[in-house]
Amino acid sequence: MTPCRALDTRNSSAVDGTLAVPIHGSACAPSSTAQAYVLNATVLPETSLSYLTLWAEGGAQPDVSTLNADDGAITSNMAIVPTTNGTIEVFATDSTNLLLDLSSYFAP
Repeated sequence: MTPCRALDTRNSSAVDGTLAVPIHGSACAPSSTAQAYVLNATVLPETSLSYLTLWAEGGAQPDVSTLNADDGAITSNMAIVPTTNGTIEVFATDSTNLLLDLSSYFAP
């Protein structure tokens, strides 16, 4: 698929804590049968960001980070995030703007 921006919080409010992101309902419109998304996550921290993590909505928050930006720098990382219903969860330890760019997905 053509890469697409699924989320840009610069146009609304920064993430600070947990946020549900309906990737299937975004402008990217991936298949409703998607079981995982291939995303590039970019943070634009207001100060420093201990970590950001992504996981399937309804699942337990993992004990690992998707990316870290302790120095407060704009940072990005590729992630393959599972989904059961087209939505993923995001957790940021500190306030940050977030860009999620969808480049592909896995579906049966």
